[in-house]
Amino acid sequence: MSKKVRLARIIGRAGGLAYDLSQLQFLDFRVPVGWQPDITAYRYEDHIEVWVDLAGVEKRDLHIEATPHLIRISGERRSPLQISERQGNNCQVMTMEIECGYFFREIELPAEILPDRVAAKQENGLLRIILPLA
Repeated sequence: MSKKVRLARIIGRAGGLAYDLSQLQFLDFRVPVGWQPDITAYRYEDHIEVWVDLAGVEKRDLHIEATPHLIRISGERRSPLQISERQGNNCQVMTMEIECGYFFREIELPAEILPDRVAAKQENGLLRIILPLA
């Protein structure tokens, strides 16, 4: 087989692949917004307990939504340095490792819970969520 024939076949296959890709529909494609907080979860006989690392997040900036098989945690962590507070002073960012801005975390639960009995409390920068089992 000559080089021209092989090249023609490769180009034909690449064109077919490009066409196939153009026909795909990405209905479930979403651009990630914000950051995801870290969690630790425990399952007990009568409840599931989820701890969420949310240091610096005010209670008013936090939202929890529970369904029988899912929990959603969202909100916003504001920047520790407000530029407006530092007007007139030059500020150079040396490192920026703390995630700020909007966050979202969705957790699928391994068992059904009672959404109307969910309780949450902030302790030392951690959010503790108690999810009673159904």
